[in-house]
Amino acid sequence: MCRMAALLGPSPAPLSVLLTDPVHSLSEQAYRPRLQHQGYVNVDGTGVVWWPDPGASPLRYVTDKPPWADANLPHLAPRLGGTAQLAAVRSATPGLPFGPGAVAPFLYDGIAVAHNGRVEGVKGPLGRELLARLPDDLYGRVEALTDSVLLALTVVAELRQRPDAGLVGALAATVREVERRAAAAGQAATLTMLACDGRGAVGVRASVGAPSPTLFSAARPSFAFAASEPLDDQPDWAKVPDRHLVELLPGIAALIPLEPAP
Repeated sequence: MCRMAALLGPSPAPLSVLLTDPVHSLSEQAYRPRLQHQGYVNVDGTGVVWWPDPGASPLRYVTDKPPWADANLPHLAPRLGGTAQLAAVRSATPGLPFGPGAVAPFLYDGIAVAHNGRVEGVKGPLGRELLARLPDDLYGRVEALTDSVLLALTVVAELRQRPDAGLVGALAATVREVERRAAAAGQAATLTMLACDGRGAVGVRASVGAPSPTLFSAARPSFAFAASEPLDDQPDWAKVPDRHLVELLPGIAALIPLEPAP
């Protein structure tokens, strides 16, 4: 399992707002998570994607080190900022690739995606099926074959097919597709994800054959947050129910039921 967090706001916030500043920041969650039901630490990489302003191109920084061990991130995080941010710390699944190429958030077509969970069979028939669904250009951008990379690419592919459905539709379609294929293959899949396009962010909590990893949200004046577990001890954090999405806009965190596939 991994830990991840996103924020949306009208003005830039430093990257340290997710990575180091809060009492339960991702740096803290990397070595002392409170609500992680698989694994114990998340020290196999750190990544962040941010948009300096809503019209800017996204920037990405990844390292295979935990936040405090990277030579640059602790100094850069308080000085770099974005109105939209998605960050993650990784707990590598045994048998899957290790290194910066396997560290979320992954960024394709201006869409950043992070995943907290595990899809069984990613190196078997299920993984081949998901790869086969990808457009050629996305298939060619697979740098490290992990379940999280495949999910991120699937989200982008779904958004291309149905752009009017937005990120909400793309995450919902990805979950339904992977759930269907995992169930048919007799594999478990935990599919809690966050995605961001710079204007908004969407999270989803879902799974098949295993408990869903947690996801929380908080709406505060101007800013909205989502995270694997609360970043601080304020009482406004609410657990996203199982089989729900949460859509973040500045100051808003709206729950949306995850409807079954038609």
